Amino acid sequence: MKNIIKVFQSDFRRLSTNVVALVIVMGLSIIPALYAWFNIMSNWDVYGPNATSQMKIGVFSEDEGIAIKSLELNIGEKVVEGLKTNDLIGWEFTDNKEAAIEGVYSGEYYAALIIPEDFTVDMISFIGGDIENPTIQYYENSKKNAIATKITSKAQKAVQEQVNVTFIETLTEVVAKASETLTGMETSDGSLMNTTLNRLHEMDDSLSTYVNLLNTLALVTDSAGDLVESSQAMIPNVESILESSQSTVSGMQGSVLSASRTADALATLMEMSFDSLITQMEGVSEQVDQLPAIGSYVKASEVIDQLEPVLDHLESILGTVSGQDTSQLQLAIENLRGSMDSIKSKADMTQEELASLQKVLSEQLKNVVQETKAVSSSFSNNIAPQLKNVVYNVQDVLVETNSMLNSIDGNFSGINLALEDYKITLDQGTTNISETARSIEEIQGKLQNIISGLEELNDNEAYQEVLELFENNPEMIAQFISSPVEMNTEAVYPISSYGSQMAPFYTVLALWVGGLIVMALVHVHVKPHHDIPADLKPYQAYFGRYITYFLICSAQATITVLGDLYFVQIQCVHPFLFWVGAMCISFAFSLLMYSLTVALGNVGEGIAVILLVIQVAGGGGTFPVEVLPEAFQMIYKFLPFGYAMDAMKECVGGFYRFTYVKCLAVLGIVVLISLFIGLVVTIPFKGLMEKIEESKEKSKVML
Repeated sequence: MKNIIKVFQSDFRRLSTNVVALVIVMGLSIIPALYAWFNIMSNWDVYGPNATSQMKIGVFSEDEGIAIKSLELNIGEKVVEGLKTNDLIGWEFTDNKEAAIEGVYSGEYYAALIIPEDFTVDMISFIGGDIENPTIQYYENSKKNAIATKITSKAQKAVQEQVNVTFIETLTEVVAKASETLTGMETSDGSLMNTTLNRLHEMDDSLSTYVNLLNTLALVTDSAGDLVESSQAMIPNVESILESSQSTVSGMQGSVLSASRTADALATLMEMSFDSLITQMEGVSEQVDQLPAIGSYVKASEVIDQLEPVLDHLESILGTVSGQDTSQLQLAIENLRGSMDSIKSKADMTQEELASLQKVLSEQLKNVVQETKAVSSSFSNNIAPQLKNVVYNVQDVLVETNSMLNSIDGNFSGINLALEDYKITLDQGTTNISETARSIEEIQGKLQNIISGLEELNDNEAYQEVLELFENNPEMIAQFISSPVEMNTEAVYPISSYGSQMAPFYTVLALWVGGLIVMALVHVHVKPHHDIPADLKPYQAYFGRYITYFLICSAQATITVLGDLYFVQIQCVHPFLFWVGAMCISFAFSLLMYSLTVALGNVGEGIAVILLVIQVAGGGGTFPVEVLPEAFQMIYKFLPFGYAMDAMKECVGGFYRFTYVKCLAVLGIVVLISLFIGLVVTIPFKGLMEKIEESKEKSKVML
């Protein structure tokens, strides 16, 4: 022990009496600290708005927007307006697309965002059922800076968030307009629902009138048939009653003319009835589209319950339409009922599941409406003209009969044939008119069921609550849609800045670099001197010289820690233990490098440098170990660098049980390994190292 002290005292005297040596020692003590401080401050807030707002990204919108009735939308413009208030990135709003792209190629901008001209159209394409995903063109200059592209990726997230906000604002506007339509549309009859019910009652009354007219028309045609039979019986005596027959035919022409007007009215009535049913189906489709806004299975189930009787009415009406191909419509109704049953069978569905089923339900209901329109069009183009043609044929026959009577020359065989044809036509007309009357009566029954269903809905308490919510607070519904779930974030071991997060890495790295510098400038081997005993043993020289080495490295650790805490002012929950940890780390690192150099000379110095390179890359200081190549992950557990950083992180962010002590214990193992290398491994390698030193001196080049 006495010789160890003598070696240290000799080193101390020589250093203290040499000004140049003192300056070098002072430089060795502060250089690692500067390395740590500058790196920590340069990384202090690299991902914060103050830093990222200096990075320029070009923006230009080509969006032409769209007009939906009185509502004009241009989501691209709204996105640009929102970005102008966003200070996350240095947005540069150019006058044209070419300027933004050219800025990326020239390096003026790190990236550019181009909103295409059909952005709004694609954004709301879900309304029409043919969904087109909107796309924003993003140009990125990866050559300018590798890390910058990762930082500017925040711009993509910012734009996506702005698009979402703009889309929700659009939904808010639509919801507000929908609420005005449902609750604010007042007429002379009161609310929109009351007005609809009044119109349906008027339609029901009109159908009753048309049924009576059709029954009357059937009686007229039946009477005309009886008249034809009487005329045929009177043909043998027709000469005597010719004048009477001509008068009768003229009267019948007047009756048939009246019947033709009734047939026209009937066809118009049927067309109006189909239009009304289609309007009701479209109204139900709008209610289905609002299912996600209601946001509840109970509300969704109520809307489905209201839809079922409407489909029942439609299927009943289809049974009355003869001569029409309604298979496609029947298939569409069957598919729609399947989706309705899926919604009602899952009471515990999530908001996303409800939205997905609503989308399918909405498309299928629109398909039903489309097929209903096709059946209505077929009635207007086929059945209605047929009804009219029956009456017109009767009228033509009467005109022909009257002409024959006026021009009769005594041969009544032609009259008999005409009356036969007329009789057949009248019988067919009577049958068609009766069938039409029965069809209208069935339609009227279904219409009355619809009226009953709407009246029950209007009296429903839940429906009135929904209307009241739309009327008083539509913004609340839109707000819920925009953010149905709130994320409550609880910080665990919060660290105030990115610089404080990186402080453990750069502090530990500075201590290792500082040890390397000391190792390169301070000789590890003790040369003979008058102050040093001649019988000095290797272990005494080892510990005696290491004291000087340790003091310089300890000064490095102390200065670095004090600068971290009071100059850079990093966050540190346990400042004293932060210093204790730095001292332990400096001791373990310096002893390891010192031992390698004592045992292996310049080869040991090279090994210390290699260990530094491997640990910087594989220690998980900048990137999580899990994202590093598998080779680094394998050796990570055997390197002291990671344990040193973990110990310092515990002091910066806060302790978790005995992690701090465990990390320092691992560094204790490093100390034992270092002592083994410096005291034991040195012995067999001593001769080899002497030969290497002799060869270096002979080269007259290497130190």
